[in-house]
Amino acid sequence: MNLKSAVFNLNNLFVLLFVLSAFGLEDHLKRSAQNDYALGFILLLEVSFFIVLFLARKDEQRTLIMDTFAIISTSLFVWLMLTAKLNILPEDIFKAPGVIVKQFLGDYLRLIVDIGCSLSIIVIGFTLALSAAIPLGLFLAFNARTGRAFSSVASFLGSIPPVVFIPYTLALLPSFKACSIFIIFITSFWPILTSTMNGVLNVDSKIINSAKVLNLKKAQILFKIILPASLPQVFSGCNIAISLSFIMLTSAEMIGGGSGLGFYIQYYARFGNFTRIMVGLVVLGIVVSTVTYILRKIENRFFRWKE
Repeated sequence: MNLKSAVFNLNNLFVLLFVLSAFGLEDHLKRSAQNDYALGFILLLEVSFFIVLFLARKDEQRTLIMDTFAIISTSLFVWLMLTAKLNILPEDIFKAPGVIVKQFLGDYLRLIVDIGCSLSIIVIGFTLALSAAIPLGLFLAFNARTGRAFSSVASFLGSIPPVVFIPYTLALLPSFKACSIFIIFITSFWPILTSTMNGVLNVDSKIINSAKVLNLKKAQILFKIILPASLPQVFSGCNIAISLSFIMLTSAEMIGGGSGLGFYIQYYARFGNFTRIMVGLVVLGIVVSTVTYILRKIENRFFRWKE
């Protein structure tokens, strides 16, 4: 990538428009804009853009980075215009970008604790689901007849929304953390189990028959042939499971939690504090996007041949 492409692109255009609008146009008299905080954030975003752009190795990655940052900067510019400058969106509900940034800086210590609480529950529940679903899926689907029969049962049980279990877990389990871990376990278990079984059932029978001709033991066939061949579908199930887990955890924290991002949003929703609600939503989106990005990078690392 040349210097011209790095400088003259849609992202930088909207960053420039954002800066010029923030300080060149007057704020609406009835709104608090906090333009200094907005400027600091957009400049940090711009620095991050150049760092990530020059660290990318392929042209496809650079194009994706430019498109992604262009969407973000465009959204921020439109957000600024609709709130602080034109006052089209109601101020009581939709705050200006600078107001959100200022509130985040005021609450970041608490948000770090809440993020840690939410991620710890996700990690424990998701790990338990992985430990249970993958071996069970391999065992059930190793016998094709059993696998096809149980896949229907798994589809039925997996279609039950995990949120219906929240009242029962709150009544039966000793703490909210245990309830949340169980909900994440149930949420992650079925997608991983189903994807593992489908992965095993979709392994080419010719490969398995060739292994049998070579007198390989069942354990060798299962762990050296079937498991590696089914891993791409297992990862697909994991990606679905992690996204659903965050949705369910947020719902659970809103219902009965005492910490976590869901509780942060719900707590301030009771008082109509839309500034902190928006802060919580933005932070939640960033956390979920970061986790899914890390999983995708791990998947690409293991399965480079898929690219």
